[in-house]
Amino acid sequence: MSHIEHLKSLYPLQGVHVVDVGAGDGIYSRQLHAVGAKVTAIEIDPRKVAKARENLPSSIQVKLGAAEKLPLSSGAADLVGMFFSLHHVPSDFQSATFREIRRVLKSSGRLHIVEPYPYGTMFDVVRMVEDETHVRTRSHQLLNGLDRDRGFELVNKREYVLTREYPTFEVFLEKIVLPDPDRTRAYDAVAAEMAATYERVAETVDGRVVLHQPCAAYHFSVAG
Repeated sequence: MSHIEHLKSLYPLQGVHVVDVGAGDGIYSRQLHAVGAKVTAIEIDPRKVAKARENLPSSIQVKLGAAEKLPLSSGAADLVGMFFSLHHVPSDFQSATFREIRRVLKSSGRLHIVEPYPYGTMFDVVRMVEDETHVRTRSHQLLNGLDRDRGFELVNKREYVLTREYPTFEVFLEKIVLPDPDRTRAYDAVAAEMAATYERVAETVDGRVVLHQPCAAYHFSVAG
């Protein structure tokens, strides 16, 4: 199961304007574009914005901006997506984020948020350089309590496991740890233990070495 595959089963993406909030370097923006969506990627980190602009198709708009202050006009979007990004929004700004999302969505719009759980083999390895137990737990609590008072109604919730392939620990480091300066700084103190944890929890499935990240996808409509 992939994030975009599941979203497609809930909402037709061909030709609709999708805003990818917390887009990073654009991995999900690219996938949304590939299935026919008109995509605007929003990212707060200027380095990731530059990388996304360099690597994504030119038809994808990439904008520098924060989730709590989206650089979009009111009613501009058919769907707002946040893929593994809500828990990165500081708690003080999360209420403002939902107000902003409601502002930029059309009255017929949808909000789709996928958040990882604080467990799974992927989490077992990553938490050694960035323990997100608290922020991930809080995000799920927030989403489970999101209701009409915030302008949204839950249409669908589905739990599934995202499986990612990392053939070696070195590949895992290259993709997950080294691009992040904070994780890189934390890595030296736990290098041996982290390598041992990867070797212990990584699984071989159909000849692929993988880690698993359980998550939940929350799909909301705009409350009338």
